[in-house]
Amino acid sequence: MPVSPPSLFIFLFRVAVIAIGLCLTIWLYLTELHPRILLWRKEADYRSLAAACDQALRTTEWAREIRDRMTPTQELLLDRAFEIGRLPCNSYAALKETLLSKGVSHHALAAQHLSATSDLTYPDLREMHIGADSLDAQLHAAITRFGLTPLSLKDYVQAPKFRLGEKLFHDPLLSGHEDRSCATCHKAEYATADGAALEVRLSVPSDLLSEVPARNVPDLWNRDHNDVSTMLWDGRLQAMFAADQGGLVLPDALATTDFENLMALQSVRPIFTPAEMLGKPGAFNDLAPEAAVAQRPEDVLAHLVLRLFTEETSGLAVKETYGELFRDSYGLTTADEVRPAHLGNALAHYIEIEFQSRDTPWDHYLAGDMTALTEDQKRGALLFYGIGKCVVCHSGNVFSDFMFHSVGVPDIRDKKDLGRYYATGKPRDRFLFRTPPLRNVTLTAPYFHNGQVNTLAEAIKQHLAPYRFAREYAEGGEHLMESVEVEAISSILTAPNIISGEQVHLILAFLKSLEDRKAGGRND
Repeated sequence: MPVSPPSLFIFLFRVAVIAIGLCLTIWLYLTELHPRILLWRKEADYRSLAAACDQALRTTEWAREIRDRMTPTQELLLDRAFEIGRLPCNSYAALKETLLSKGVSHHALAAQHLSATSDLTYPDLREMHIGADSLDAQLHAAITRFGLTPLSLKDYVQAPKFRLGEKLFHDPLLSGHEDRSCATCHKAEYATADGAALEVRLSVPSDLLSEVPARNVPDLWNRDHNDVSTMLWDGRLQAMFAADQGGLVLPDALATTDFENLMALQSVRPIFTPAEMLGKPGAFNDLAPEAAVAQRPEDVLAHLVLRLFTEETSGLAVKETYGELFRDSYGLTTADEVRPAHLGNALAHYIEIEFQSRDTPWDHYLAGDMTALTEDQKRGALLFYGIGKCVVCHSGNVFSDFMFHSVGVPDIRDKKDLGRYYATGKPRDRFLFRTPPLRNVTLTAPYFHNGQVNTLAEAIKQHLAPYRFAREYAEGGEHLMESVEVEAISSILTAPNIISGEQVHLILAFLKSLEDRKAGGRND
């Protein structure tokens, strides 16, 4: 039956209406719904990048006020850190252009930006999911900018000099009363620290005590590295131009010629220090037999060599006699031939081989293994080398500038520790302490020169808010920080910062990557 013209018209009309409806639907989707869906899908990325960029820009701006109090080197490192910190701004700008090109309105993006940056705790950073490739690209930029390389691993060869140093390190014969060794304070189970807030000093007459208060025992990792230019919390032991002393300076009247490095010098210092290993002089101490006479370092060490050639400690891992070890290490056959440098160099050789912190996830990453770090460790590294500003002081491959700073650590003892002042005698150096290297730092709690905090998270927070912690101690009144202590706080820490609690834990994750795979420690 043929279709009548009116029916055909109605059919075509209906088809046209349906087509128009479909076109309107498609148009509505393309102009309204699709941009909204696209924004919804990218909203978390956009908001987190907006927050990260805003945090970096604010931190950069707030740091302007401290630049005139920084050294040129610090300022250079700070600029590089902020350059790394602003890398999310590039990703933010690129994503914004992409969304605009897809039809997302400026108004919608502005609303998202305002929402993401109005709360300076930046909750959107918790949802930040940067692709692995982008994280690696940013971290590679930081590695390049700061010239970072993996530390080379020395061959673990137990040559005679190594075995001599090992035996000396573990032998209580090195102490005046034969009751402690180097390993007494530098314990393997505490990653060469001792797990206590302060060193345990021997009971000696007050006139033999150092004016320096007891301090937290430093670890021994990588002390052979060429970057290590000072030792001890106040830097009394340092490498500087001193041609008549082999380029090394020791404030204990001991000639430093023939000592191979700072570690060699530091290795013998405790032996002739009464409160550390020498103990109380007198008839029962054959390293310091004359109680009424000040002990010269050379005399104490000479007495020690005689003891080593005539006595042996049972139970040590190294079974060879000292006579055999000095002969095989240096070609020396009598005690008269042994000099202080022979002792120090053997101890330092053992320490530099035994306590290498180089087999770490971070070193493997630097060597090209992109899977060596977790995502959180990579993000933590970007904070460390970025807006966290940690790298300004914890620089280089051993993570220290070996300079002296105050981070506002309160001292609860009656006798204030004046820090660097003990080495220089300069009032401006009061309360300044050497920047500690950070390799294996996760294993060496408690922290700071006086062991004041028990966790690494607390130590990081102390850096982030030194004035706040000073006020907390002032509230009780009994441990009030003096104004001169507060004024000594390093300028790099005085600019406001807005590192979140979540970001502190990311920095902690990165520091965990500096942990040697074979290092001891009680912290898991």
